[in-house]
Amino acid sequence: MVGEGNAFKGYNFPVLSSGSIVPSGGFGFRVGPSLFKEDIKRGLLGDLLNMYKTLRSINAEIVISVGDPFNLVFTHLGTKKNIFFISTDQGHSAWVNGFSRIELELIRRYTLWTFVRDRRTEEFFRERGFRNVSYLGNPLMDTVEEPKFLLEEGITLLPGTRRDSGRNLLLLLDVVREIKKRFKYYIPINNNSEQYIIEALDGRYTLLDWEYGYRVESPVELYIGKGLFPEMVSSSILVIGLSGSGNEQSAGLGKPVVSFYIDGIQFNRKFISEQKKLLGDSLILSDRESVVSIINSLLDNPQEIERRGDAGKIRMGERGAVERISQFIAGYKG
Repeated sequence: MVGEGNAFKGYNFPVLSSGSIVPSGGFGFRVGPSLFKEDIKRGLLGDLLNMYKTLRSINAEIVISVGDPFNLVFTHLGTKKNIFFISTDQGHSAWVNGFSRIELELIRRYTLWTFVRDRRTEEFFRERGFRNVSYLGNPLMDTVEEPKFLLEEGITLLPGTRRDSGRNLLLLLDVVREIKKRFKYYIPINNNSEQYIIEALDGRYTLLDWEYGYRVESPVELYIGKGLFPEMVSSSILVIGLSGSGNEQSAGLGKPVVSFYIDGIQFNRKFISEQKKLLGDSLILSDRESVVSIINSLLDNPQEIERRGDAGKIRMGERGAVERISQFIAGYKG
């Protein structure tokens, strides 16, 4: 509900309302009051009002809300309709926090059907008397295309995509300099993160042209490419990540993810602790001081890499959710 809508560029549908880029990246409620105040100063309330007015102006037959309960309630208030709710927020998985009593009551009152991101959350709802809930796969995995090609074997670094991604990348590069074996390191970027990543590298490293983007030869071998997430992750032994969705998707692709505590905007101690609950053994969580020895040990243990990769596939679930959910909604009789 925040941002300029860049993620939707190139798709064959109109974006009727978009917002501003806010300091918290949309996590103001969770990060704390100081960033939330900054969000308000940058126009958050005005953006929400414009979105509400846009929703009120639409006479929609079908309304779908993707995200968390706040998004659900906001969409209901704007459209005055009951909604198909696709729950994607990691904190609301039953592996993590589940839903509060108030949230459950709002879902019960405002939804036609709820689609959850994992089987455990489906069981969570069933145990509380919900019947209009289904797990049809994890939509997050549908956003990862099959790789068009593979690169040489390496390690992927995920610094996130928000405005602190440049700083996060420098933290990751400090780590990889200490890894005892030499690897190619892959950094996938997108429209949101490109400027932050390039700004962080520029002046510290010599950026050279690469057929898919940029490369750095020394002191570590880096390859930076836009739109290459599936190719880079699929070509990697493991992933070192300070990312939200990126860590989850990497685990779903069967790659062990190693992470460590930082105090980022979205990716802070609370968030990464929740992500550890969500991803289980597929995510190895450490402090900064221990992470290098953990990575070196993991690289010497192919069986452990395979075990943790398999755990990620189980936790994240299968692809195909978007098509199955679409078919369900199209055939819904009420």
